[in-house]
Amino acid sequence: MRRMSGLDASFLYMETPTTHMHIVGVVLLESADGRVAGFEEIESALRERLHMIPPLRRRMVAPPGAIDHPVWIEDPDFDLAHHLHREDIPGPVSWARLQNVVGAMTSRPLRRDRPLWEMCIVEGVEGDSTAIVTKLHHSMMDGGAGYDLMASMFDLSADAPSPPPPEEDWVPEPVPTAPQLVAGSISSYLRRQVQVPATVISTAGTMVGAARTWIGQKVNGNGGSLEASRTLFNGPLTARRSVSLCKVDLDDVKTIRKAFGTTVNDVVLAATAKSVKNYLSLRGGLPSGPLLAAVPVNVRDESTRGELGNQVSNMMVSIPMDVEDPVELLGTIHTNALASKALQSAIGPDLLNQVSTFIAPSLISAVARSYSGMRLVRFHKPVFNLVVSNVPGPPIDLYCAGSRVSAIFPMGPLLEGSGLNLTVLSEAHHLNVGVMACPDLVTTVDEIGDGFLEAVNDLLVRARNAR
Repeated sequence: MRRMSGLDASFLYMETPTTHMHIVGVVLLESADGRVAGFEEIESALRERLHMIPPLRRRMVAPPGAIDHPVWIEDPDFDLAHHLHREDIPGPVSWARLQNVVGAMTSRPLRRDRPLWEMCIVEGVEGDSTAIVTKLHHSMMDGGAGYDLMASMFDLSADAPSPPPPEEDWVPEPVPTAPQLVAGSISSYLRRQVQVPATVISTAGTMVGAARTWIGQKVNGNGGSLEASRTLFNGPLTARRSVSLCKVDLDDVKTIRKAFGTTVNDVVLAATAKSVKNYLSLRGGLPSGPLLAAVPVNVRDESTRGELGNQVSNMMVSIPMDVEDPVELLGTIHTNALASKALQSAIGPDLLNQVSTFIAPSLISAVARSYSGMRLVRFHKPVFNLVVSNVPGPPIDLYCAGSRVSAIFPMGPLLEGSGLNLTVLSEAHHLNVGVMACPDLVTTVDEIGDGFLEAVNDLLVRARNAR
């Protein structure tokens, strides 16, 4: 039995009937030897690798009255059949149909009386492919850890041997009783109180330093706005989700990056900005001010690399809506992102974890449900407009159950007040783009994905002409 960190647990507390705090990945397999893997082969591969993915057999147990953060136990009732299923669709399954399946799966919250994940196999996808759709709760791990861990499902060749069996048998744990949970929670709470004075002093110093950095940026005129404009996709969420999955050539993105001296993340933000601007313009909803993108930042270092759980910070990047030229837009976003990174560095990697550790679980949950249930987002400007995330993926070709991995599409959750999340993952040859939206706020999510591809192509033409 191990207790969740405050940051991990906060993703449970933030969940409401309309805000589902899971991350989603779609792995596309294609034939490596004339036949693509199906349900049975994937089930076999997963079963023989379960010992390499420990969180998949861990169940969350919350203490009575939410007096402290929940604990993880090795689920005594674990059954792979509860988590892995086949989507029975007559083939061939069109790309649009696959996106609908993923959207429907994403619209459902995970059951909390089991390990917090599920996997759906879709066979017969157009082009003779198989899709593995995986849903993991954010409390288990962040995107960086999630995609690193799920790499245990992959091989370096189609004919790779099975992994070695576990050195020790897996040992399930009994579900702790209410008195045990209460006693453990009280002990955990008291231990944390010793750290409160030092944490308060550290947090205060961090905030003072961040304020100085922000003021310095404003004085020097090199920082973007930290105010978000209201848009059509900012409002109360519903439980429904829609997705768009697409990919661009990674070499094309690197060509743009090199031509204009920016980063891959800058190119992603610029393409997103152009796509979103076109979407809003077509509907007469283009705001006069800039948008604000929340960009998650992986704060793992060499000492914590490979650890599970959430180790993530966040930076806010100002996205101008009044810049027409795509290269000028990219340059402006590059400047704004540098300022945001400096501010995020001043805040440091531990602030979110420190704050979440000491706030009462019942308070966080009550505030989240009240805010969502009363639709309070209608009465103030958005804290941010959308989430844009960049997850580094494998730089080499991978295989799963004897089939080649042709794409890995990532998707992050929507947060109350923001109906759009765009996440990208780089792999050997492509930048895979997963767009998740609330269809009650973003009526045609494919326009966002298609617009992203068009914006990258526009920048690529300019990059080639700049040589």
